[in-house]
Amino acid sequence: MRILAAAGGTAGHVNPMLAAAAELISRGHEVTCLGTKSGLEAELVPAAGHELLFVDKVPVPRRPSIDLLRLPVRLRRAVAQAGEAIDSARADVVLGFGGYVSAPAYLAARRRGVPIVVQEQNARPGLANRLGARFAAGVSLTFPGTKLSTPGVTRLTGLPLRPAIAELAGADDRAERRARAAERFGLDPDLPTVLITGGSSGARHLNQVISRAAATLTERGQVLHLTGKGKTADIDPAAPGERYRVLEYLREMEEAYAVADLVVSRSGAGMVAELAALTIPAVVVPLPIGNGEQELNARPYIDSGGFLLIRDAELDEAAVATRIAPLLEGEELARRSALLAAAGVGDGAAALADLIEEM
Repeated sequence: MRILAAAGGTAGHVNPMLAAAAELISRGHEVTCLGTKSGLEAELVPAAGHELLFVDKVPVPRRPSIDLLRLPVRLRRAVAQAGEAIDSARADVVLGFGGYVSAPAYLAARRRGVPIVVQEQNARPGLANRLGARFAAGVSLTFPGTKLSTPGVTRLTGLPLRPAIAELAGADDRAERRARAAERFGLDPDLPTVLITGGSSGARHLNQVISRAAATLTERGQVLHLTGKGKTADIDPAAPGERYRVLEYLREMEEAYAVADLVVSRSGAGMVAELAALTIPAVVVPLPIGNGEQELNARPYIDSGGFLLIRDAELDEAAVATRIAPLLEGEELARRSALLAAAGVGDGAAALADLIEEM
């Protein structure tokens, strides 16, 4: 089977696509990817060894503007480009992960009568996947409460996890991996470790507040802080030290997860799914803008007690001292990890591949 997989923009869309591609290729299928020249996919897809075809980026303006008037022409061009990609790949199925790359691919596939499978990462679907689901043969959901109207098959598959993350989740040698990761980052494997991350683009508010409260955390353990590209200036100059390591970006996130006992992060779908699969407790600080999907993504694990919710406006140095630092106790971390383990979250790549094969 030949699959054209469409995703672009952020790691939240691209990483599940790469995970699904790896699973499909392992089953003997051919996968071609569709993305833009400006998104993260332009770097990640070729690095993973996959062919990447291009479509123009067509964001939908949120308010009246000249760009809104240009939208029909831009969309028609992008749909034509997506159609050329479908023809070039001789695709039997179009697999979309949402965002501005997927919408043209869905429309082009519908015109050609090519079956569509939609993978929705978030608890609250975006515009592109709501469109694609209306004429999809199959819809793959990451979270049980997600509502997508479709004439096709809907299945709760979970999120396709990057192979390195899925491997870590099932590893029997996590203690050895922790020791190796601690050595890499200059940390003590016997101390509780807090991983701070706002994703590849970082989160300025998290960076500033957590680094100002560095001493509160390093009294109880140690910190590995991933600031995001270009955001090391957010860090309080007094924070870095023997127990507070700062990196701008880390491609091998499995290394950071291997040493982490607690994570403080936003709650994008990818982050939530990875932490749940790895049974790492988290303090989630959902992005305060958007349609509220980040809190919805994390809600099942907040309600179960595996995650602690702190809203962005509530995150200050006092919250670090009274709500985050007390979690760095062995029994409390173990309790929350056990709650996540009970949820039974795993890698969704195989279930998504099963759904595609059924189509």
